[in-house]
Amino acid sequence: MTPGDLPLIRTKLAPPRVGSAPVSRDALLQQLDERRSRRLTVVLGPAGCGKTMLLTQWRRQLILQGAKVAWYNAGVDDNDMHIAAYIVESLQQSGLVMDKEALHVYLRSGGKAWRSLVASLVNDIGDQEGDVYLVIDDLHHISSFGVLKLLGHWLAMAPERFHLVLGSRNRPPLPLARLRAEDDLTELQFSELRFSRDETHRFLQAQGLQGLSAAQENRLQEMTDGWAAGLQLLAFSLRKQKNPEQFFERRGQRSLSRADALEEYLETAVVEHLSEAEFSFLMRISVCRRFNRELCELLTGDPRTAEHLARFENENLFLIPIDTADTEPWYRFHRLFAGFLNNRLQRIGEAEVRKIHHLASHWFAGKNLHTEAMRHATLAGDTDFVVQLIDRAARQLVSSANFAELLKWCDAVPRESLLGRLNVLLCVAWAQLTGSRVESFERTMADISQHPDVARPEVAIEVKMLRAYHFMRQDDTASCLQILEPMMREPPPLNTFLSLLLSTVASLALVHANQFERAREVARLRHQFDIPRRPDHPRPLIDIVSGFSHLIQGNINLATPALQSYIEHALQRTSQGVDAAGLFSGYLVDALYQSGQVDQARQFLDRYLDLIDAVGLSDGLLFSYRVRARIQQMDGDFEGARETMLRLEELGYQRRLDRIVAWSLWEQLALSLRTDQKVPARDLLARLERLGERYRDARGCAWSEIGMAVLLARVMVAFLQDPGNPACLAAIDAADAASQRNGRLLPSTSLGLLRAVVLLRNGREDEAVETGRRMVGIAADTGMMRVLPDAGTAMLPLIVRLLQDEADPRRRSLLETAQRELDPSLSGTASAASPASAALATQGAPPRGQVELLSAREHEVLALLAKALSIKSIARALGLSPGTVKWHLKNIYGKLSAISREDALAKARQLRILA
Repeated sequence: MTPGDLPLIRTKLAPPRVGSAPVSRDALLQQLDERRSRRLTVVLGPAGCGKTMLLTQWRRQLILQGAKVAWYNAGVDDNDMHIAAYIVESLQQSGLVMDKEALHVYLRSGGKAWRSLVASLVNDIGDQEGDVYLVIDDLHHISSFGVLKLLGHWLAMAPERFHLVLGSRNRPPLPLARLRAEDDLTELQFSELRFSRDETHRFLQAQGLQGLSAAQENRLQEMTDGWAAGLQLLAFSLRKQKNPEQFFERRGQRSLSRADALEEYLETAVVEHLSEAEFSFLMRISVCRRFNRELCELLTGDPRTAEHLARFENENLFLIPIDTADTEPWYRFHRLFAGFLNNRLQRIGEAEVRKIHHLASHWFAGKNLHTEAMRHATLAGDTDFVVQLIDRAARQLVSSANFAELLKWCDAVPRESLLGRLNVLLCVAWAQLTGSRVESFERTMADISQHPDVARPEVAIEVKMLRAYHFMRQDDTASCLQILEPMMREPPPLNTFLSLLLSTVASLALVHANQFERAREVARLRHQFDIPRRPDHPRPLIDIVSGFSHLIQGNINLATPALQSYIEHALQRTSQGVDAAGLFSGYLVDALYQSGQVDQARQFLDRYLDLIDAVGLSDGLLFSYRVRARIQQMDGDFEGARETMLRLEELGYQRRLDRIVAWSLWEQLALSLRTDQKVPARDLLARLERLGERYRDARGCAWSEIGMAVLLARVMVAFLQDPGNPACLAAIDAADAASQRNGRLLPSTSLGLLRAVVLLRNGREDEAVETGRRMVGIAADTGMMRVLPDAGTAMLPLIVRLLQDEADPRRRSLLETAQRELDPSLSGTASAASPASAALATQGAPPRGQVELLSAREHEVLALLAKALSIKSIARALGLSPGTVKWHLKNIYGKLSAISREDALAKARQLRILA
């Protein structure tokens, strides 16, 4: 999903034209300019007090001083997703270079990943030269706690050169007291926004009222108390008077300094000075929040539209031109005047108002401005056209992964109105499926099955793919393959998306069927077919299968680079890359963790866990939460690890994923046994066994893991109860048979090591050493760097014994690394999670190339960093996004245990990674 895919209204990113301001607020501008270095500026006041025009004038002044100024007009209909997209887009339009990856993650996670977005905004602004200002006008329309929290954290973390400027009717719920105490806040109140006597004079002069006496100007100042909207309205009325004194006599002492008084005056004064045709013109176009000449002419049928707009603009009748580069200028009404006109519009009758909205909806639809078209069609009560608009936009919304917007539009119309729209139903099904709305998906599929066109070949194929993908997401991989196997024997679907999805889902299901090589072969054939046809497109999703299959098998050395390469490549194509990250980055998290790159796994979790939580497949969800809990245990945060597993269990129940529930119970059981909580452990084992009973006959599918989890749990309990009991070895044998039946080398290796520990405790040292050495060899060959530490301190006696006569440097390194982590007394100051720290702690630096800490891409980034290139320059040189470069730098810092660029370069030279 890209910001361009969201239905943004571009005029919301543009302020009013400065030329339309009747008077320059010089005193206030000087006050703002003197405090322009403050972090936050808040301009408060009711409608019509001149907030927007003051901010517009200051914007121009700041731009002339060389600052970059972004502008966003908040609207009552803007949700959290739109607000974030508008903010990022406004910053980009102001001239900033924005890395939009974090925005994509925020959008796809449904707003959960707000911390990543804040971090990205802080970093992007930190990379800019000069001051950056973001003006959010009409902030009072933003009531979302999530957005206000985002703004508050952004303010707290932003660099000194960033300044937030807010125009609002209400005091925003931001940390104003703290900023005020730090002298980092500028506040302008309504009392300061009132026109001074001199400003009133200049305002009236600009309005063509040069003939007023000083006493008459004073009367106007008193009547309005310097309120801009009141002055504007009185000036309009005065221009229509031949004798100004009669105007004042008729007005008497009546005040026009409050909104209710102004609205009352509008009822008489404006109507009095406009012809019926002119007032009808204004009422009709007031249905639109923005309008141009062409639209006004359509809505009113008035051939003098251009003349009217020019005159009302010149007369300053609350008609505000918007500062855009469009050939046809856009306008909007002042909020007060728009409200007045909307109220009067109801007097012409509901049928006529609906007719106007109907015309507006079709005009906006013709310009592909679907958000406004939908609004007007809804207000016109034209449900059929709303459904037509949804039908027209549905495929684009799905292809751009804008599922939430599609579902929001569909939720706004009666369900019955969609039943005849097969295309919409199919798109809604994809959106519901991706968003894990299982029950809604099943209802939609029932509706699809009743449609008369469901038997058409192209529809039948899509329905089969929907059902197969649904089964995949529900872990029912056997049913998924049952649908796809016959389809794979037929010519592929003509629809490229469905054809690619068929290969991808089938390959993933084959992995769970333990047909690993066949899964990789399907992926290779599809890749060979797809890449020549689309050389400029991102790598297809099916390319994940190679890394995933090796990960499931337990060959971490093959899995990690394959997964890392795929995710890195995908993230370079941000719009599709974020979806790939959401679906599959959990696989990479597990591979990084298992390969001992714990810091990198931690960073990836920080960056993408919210996104994985929102859209990830079941395996990615499982891997991410499991790794997070294990890292929390490494940090000593056992309660945090328990909460993580409880959250995973909850997700499993919510999404009907019993395999997720089973592994969550297994991890909770392991944690309870580790912390010596026997009663919870017994309960967890009983629950896991009851769940396993339902899947005791599952073979060659994802559900077969549930039985394997039960057997592994029994091994844990038996080992802790009495490792010398023959029942312990019997439990190990049963679990190992299940692991090998499922083609899972990692649990099989872990069980083999446990067997060696049991043998060693029972005095069968030769068997223990032979078994242990064989298992350590497998772990070293396949890159299972966590298999020993994750087994816990029970491994220490075996590790010590194996180290006595281990000569192979790879196996010895694996054993020593595990020993340092399990026995902190041996670690010194080195971190068990940091290979670099361990290497630096040894005497003398190893020869260059001996310590293979960094990937090939990380070497390239580090080499360019050593040349003092900026992040942007490195990104350009390597053809990467700045966000991807930042990610590599975080990985490099983690591997080298560095805290800065200089520290990383120094340690890389000490390790002879750099010359």
